[in-house]
This record gives sequence, structure tokens and C-alpha cells, in this order.
Amino acid sequence: MAKILVMGSGAVGGYFGGKLARGDNDVVFVARGENLRALRERGLRIESDEGGFTLKPVTAVATPAEAGRCDLVLVCVKSYDTEAAAEVLRPAVDADTVVLSLQNGIENEGILARTLGLPELLGGLTHIGAERVAPGVIRHDSGGRLIFGEMDGSMSPRATWLAALLASSDVSHHLSRHIEVMLWDKLAWNASFNAATALTRRTVAELLAHPDGRPLVRAAMLEVVAVARASGVPLDPQRVEPEIDRSARELGRLKTSMLQDLQCHRRLEVEALNGAVIRAAERNGTPVPTHRVLYSALR
Repeated sequence: MAKILVMGSGAVGGYFGGKLARGDNDVVFVARGENLRALRERGLRIESDEGGFTLKPVTAVATPAEAGRCDLVLVCVKSYDTEAAAEVLRPAVDADTVVLSLQNGIENEGILARTLGLPELLGGLTHIGAERVAPGVIRHDSGGRLIFGEMDGSMSPRATWLAALLASSDVSHHLSRHIEVMLWDKLAWNASFNAATALTRRTVAELLAHPDGRPLVRAAMLEVVAVARASGVPLDPQRVEPEIDRSARELGRLKTSMLQDLQCHRRLEVEALNGAVIRAAERNGTPVPTHRVLYSALR
């Protein structure tokens, strides 16, 4: 059994924290406001066609300091809160704690490591369709796999420990030797689809059904591929069109996280997505006109 802190108990943190708690781990959820009260009073409910469940009681706290030192920290806050989250995580983290970001973007691991005074973190990501539909209630629609690995591709003790923990908790996962490529691959999808669906107020299927939707997404994804390749990350441009087809086929009804945030009048992760593409492009001199327009329009 491991002691696990979930920093940010929204859709992603609630789903994976719930799965890990069902695996007999000691899971502590950091939450605030109505969500914190709901977790304490009513527990956590996961609604899913793949098999929902309810956890009660749930250990929910307002700050990581209340949890104390943990074996694993899942960072699931919005990317614009990464530095602030890292500052308050100090009491829960020591040199042996595995800190895994499941956030959008490619810059969070560096921010967390610098702020917490840790060596390079594992890279992590997830492909999941989920939404917090009410305080303490998560609706899971698709996906739900954790992908992680060392940035240098090695099979380190902490990476293999995490894989064993997830396996024992029945959490779908993949320990990758190519996590940097996979992080950029996800950025290509996220920065393109999130921005385009938010600006057009359309689901993935509605966006791609429009005559201008597919060309817009294609152009944006290919720009990210070009930036990645100029940064030394070998993304394959031939994957773009099949990935758009897969998205239309499998993710049609998906409301991206940025569209959800827009509809709920929450701050958008434009800096972590399109902003990250532009910053990397400026470092290696790659033109990204589509992302510059998307970034400016979203801001």
C-alpha cells in the first residue's frame, strides 16, 4: 500500500485518485470550496459506462501539509497553477517521493522540479475524456490510461515501482521509453483541438464536420510537429491525418477541457498549450502562424 496525494481533485485527479483508492492505497485528495465539502460529506462518485463506483469515506484536505509526506504525488491542477501548487506541496514531498504531472503542456515537469528542488521528474500524461459534473462527481466518457517514463528513456527503479503500483491497483498504464515524444504528440493534439473547439464552441465532431475545421486542425498540428522536430523530438508528420480521423471516429462527442473551461467561465490554459508552442518555436526559429492566431484570439 502506498500513500498517495492527489493535488487537484477535478476530473483527472478524481478519476485516477478514485481508482488508486479502490486499490487499497491511502489516497488523500486536495480540494477546495464546494468540492472539498462534497468529498468530505458525500464521498467521491465516478460515473462511467465502463463501470462506475462510489468511495465513502474519502480523505480530503485543503492543503498538502495536512497529509504529510507521501510516496506518490499526482499533480492534476491546471497548468497556470503549477508553480503555486509546487510551493504548497513541499511538506508532502521529499527526495524519495515520486511526483507525476498529469497536466496539459510540456513545461510543468520543469517548473515542479525547480520549485521543489528535485532532479528531473518522470514525464507523464493521460488520454482521458472526463468532466467534473458536480462537486464530488466525475463523469468518465473515454480513455483513462496513464503513460509515463524517464525523460532519458531509462527503466529506473522509481519508474518500475510506479508501474507495479498501478498494476496492483488495476489502473491502465504504460511505462514508455519515449515519453518526451509522447508529451509532444499530446501537445500537438491538445494545442490544436482545444484551441479550435473553444474558439468555435464546438465538440470535436462538430468542428471536424465543418468544411474549415479539418484544415484548421491539420495546419495547427503540423506546426507543432515542425517545432518538435526542430527541437530534436522526432514526431512523424504522417501521424497527423490518421490522428484526426481517429479523433472524428472515437472522440466525436468530446468537449475538450478548454471548451469546458470556457463554458464554465474559467481561466483557459492557453499559455500552457498554444503559448508553449510559440515559446518553443521562438527558441528554434520555426514559423507557427496558426498558433499565433489561435493564441491571440483565445487571449
